[in-house]
Amino acid sequence: MNYLSFFSYLALSILSYFSVAQVEKDKKWLELEAVYSALPWYNASGGLETGFVYMDNADITAKINFDQVFKLKDNLSLFIYGLGNNGDRATDLMGDFQVASNIEAVKAWRLFEFWVQQNFIDDRISVLVGLYDLNSEFDVLRPGTLFINSSFGIGAEYAQSGQNGPSIFPISSFGVRLASFVGGRTRIRIAVLDAVPGDPARLESNEIELRSDEGALIAGELSIYIGAGFSEESQTIERSYVTRRRKVGREHEVYKNDKINIGGWYYTSEFEQINGQDPASGNFGIYLGSQKYFPIGENEDFIALFARYGIANNKFNRFGSALSGGLLVSNPITSIDDNFGLAFSLGFNGSAFQEIQNSNETTETVIEFTYSLPLASWLLLQPDVQYVINPSTRLELNNALSFALLAQLSFSY
Repeated sequence: MNYLSFFSYLALSILSYFSVAQVEKDKKWLELEAVYSALPWYNASGGLETGFVYMDNADITAKINFDQVFKLKDNLSLFIYGLGNNGDRATDLMGDFQVASNIEAVKAWRLFEFWVQQNFIDDRISVLVGLYDLNSEFDVLRPGTLFINSSFGIGAEYAQSGQNGPSIFPISSFGVRLASFVGGRTRIRIAVLDAVPGDPARLESNEIELRSDEGALIAGELSIYIGAGFSEESQTIERSYVTRRRKVGREHEVYKNDKINIGGWYYTSEFEQINGQDPASGNFGIYLGSQKYFPIGENEDFIALFARYGIANNKFNRFGSALSGGLLVSNPITSIDDNFGLAFSLGFNGSAFQEIQNSNETTETVIEFTYSLPLASWLLLQPDVQYVINPSTRLELNNALSFALLAQLSFSY
């Protein structure tokens, strides 16, 4: 029995054992959700070649709130997340480096997350242990989660780091996350994770192998909540399990707080340098992000702005820095929580990569226009247009123009 089968059996056993538990009305002891995302994609011009690809993504999650089962004062939960990916890659058509589709992945079914979280001191301190998606909490700007391009979910300079990426979609690693509120409006998160998620030689693998030579990824973030729109309820340290690929999570409360994120990351192991020199330590990055909401009218409609800038050590990383930002408008056409978004992301080649590329092109620019329309509580359609200027900063590639239509079916309990 492999570890995925074992974890599935364990989860089903726990669910059966607690199936008769009584819970409070405002919170379920068991939360189940399944989301299927279909993403047909057409590259109309530029890039590597024009053509059509189809991608899909399945997210199946279960969360057990033991605090409801045992009437505990603070939250204690177990979370299980199965992830399935299929289809081809938009990158093979567009030739971009920032990855235009945030559900693009190797064809595989895997256990993406499996963790336990315990809160303390009236839920103001939280400890999480297990397989963990770093980007579920770190480097997240809520308005940016509407968009389909990967760089609006996590900064391009952050996503490129590591031997197999940091612990983000589609491969997570084992680690520990600590979170706490300090004072009224400051949240601190620190995570220590296996630096190499899965197996770089087998991208369909999500195996756990802790090795001293691979080292650890240390991530930290300080979030400062500002403005009169601050929601006191968000002081509860409860890791939301609505995935980034689910966009804004229609059935779940998303706090519309103005905030500033200050974060950084560091790998403890040595890395090969881009210019071919001997491996060295010092692979790190820092970033700054902000989101701002402007209420409109009396129906909780809003305009949201977001912006982010990050840098990475260009001795080890292709992008030395990245800049992104955008605009989101709620209910621009209907009154059923539709959203319009326009955003940009620029990835800047670092000096070390620029020397070996031997090209005057230094920047890949993404512009995305998207419109999200929930036709029902279980059905979402989202047409999307992306224009990539200087794909992968390769002189021989023309600017790429693509059209896509995201369709999501979701079921929850």
